[in-house]
Amino acid sequence: MDTKVYQTDWHGVQAWVLTNPDIRLVMVPSMGAKIVSLVDLRAQTEWLVGPGNRTVKPVEYGAVFTDQDMAGWDEMFPTIIRCPYPAQGMHHGVILPDHGEAWVLPWSVLQADNGALTVSLEGRCLPYRLTRAADFSQPSTLHLRYTLQNMGAEPLPYLWATHPQLTTGMDGRVALPAEVTPVMNTIPESWGWGPPETHFDWPEARGVDGSPLRLDRVGPPDLHKARKFYTLPDVHPAWAAVLRRQTGHWIRFEWDPLELPYLGVWIDEGALSEESVVALEPTSAFYDDLGLAYSKSLLKTLQVGEAHRWTLQIRMGGPSANELRKGMDHHPHS
Repeated sequence: MDTKVYQTDWHGVQAWVLTNPDIRLVMVPSMGAKIVSLVDLRAQTEWLVGPGNRTVKPVEYGAVFTDQDMAGWDEMFPTIIRCPYPAQGMHHGVILPDHGEAWVLPWSVLQADNGALTVSLEGRCLPYRLTRAADFSQPSTLHLRYTLQNMGAEPLPYLWATHPQLTTGMDGRVALPAEVTPVMNTIPESWGWGPPETHFDWPEARGVDGSPLRLDRVGPPDLHKARKFYTLPDVHPAWAAVLRRQTGHWIRFEWDPLELPYLGVWIDEGALSEESVVALEPTSAFYDDLGLAYSKSLLKTLQVGEAHRWTLQIRMGGPSANELRKGMDHHPHS
């Protein structure tokens, strides 16, 4: 099929474009292989938030995520919350930076032709190699294929999560599989959602004050609120989607729950971002803190010399009834 790969410029930084007649992706290898644009070309719809009034600048190792441009789609590895590495051995106690290190370090371009854009990262805080290959194996579907290799001499527990900041417009909705009923708060009580691990019904819930809530609805940025929920660890979703209710456009992420057993959903209504955004975060661990996931034994571990592989499929569609049903309700692993 007609896939093109070429270089471009994004806010003065060298970037790469992977595009076909349906989808265009723009990625910046030097900034953590950040995906800075993801456009549904059929609908002329950009799905990723831009930097807005924030300055695009080089990111120092160990930087605080929310102090940066807050744009696009970053890879979170080997943790999200800053913490000491919990496993015993030669790396015990090594400080893992805020949102990990993969979003900060430069990645190498391994392939930029023959319909694929492949980048790779060698770990600094831990001995690993993380590779991400992007292609359009199906015309209207973006495939991101990940390989994580343990390059050290000890087992390597890890947390990987994707962090795509998807713009929702003024009236967005998050769709999850029917088996997701309760969800769990995972951010501090000061955010207004009770202590971590407080449960809420999905999608219709009661707030900590007893007021009715629609957790799946995304309000305007002037609310200045945010929430982060995980599906419960014994529920393993295979997809999640975001709908722009004003226009009917949607984006849907699909994965194999054997590869990625857990799911976090970050909803920001202007608390940190200038726009309302949703991050759908399928992940290898439960939940944002690698140390906590390790203590709960709710994570994956790479044995010496082992490689783990997983794939994300991303589809986008428009407001027709058939497309909407396909995007928001179909369950590929049922």
